[in-house]
Amino acid sequence: MLALVGLLADAAFPKPAPSLIGKAAPDFVLKGLDGRNLRLSEYRGEVVLVNFWARWDGDSREELPALERLNSTYARAGLVVLGVSIDEDRSRSSEFAKTLRVSYPILFSTNGAVARDYLIQKMPLTILVDRTGVVRYASVGYQRGNETAYLEQVRALLRE
Repeated sequence: MLALVGLLADAAFPKPAPSLIGKAAPDFVLKGLDGRNLRLSEYRGEVVLVNFWARWDGDSREELPALERLNSTYARAGLVVLGVSIDEDRSRSSEFAKTLRVSYPILFSTNGAVARDYLIQKMPLTILVDRTGVVRYASVGYQRGNETAYLEQVRALLRE
């Protein structure tokens, strides 16, 4: 019974990704939905939220619309949201993002290198990178309400 209570308490809060917070975000160059290559380091000077997701992951399906709302509210204030699909089927992943009407850039990482660099153990993984390129916040998994924690972190980083 005590173990169940502990599990439920843990489930209520976003879990940090191991070993990333306080370190430089690993740079990557990935092809976007529009066919262009985007490099994470091109966004230095901006606050960047990077969300690693897959269409087959139920938590990702719930989180993408919440991130779209965050993007539409804070893009003008300096927030850049990047979605990185680690799905091997790029065409199905593209259709999935279009169905959810995601307006921020969707990038594709199908070879696993970026997933290794970001120590992805569970989906989705959401990372906040400050204006200098340092990971300041990370959350593994998603439950409704996690976007409140993201919002708090985004606002703090935008004020810096």
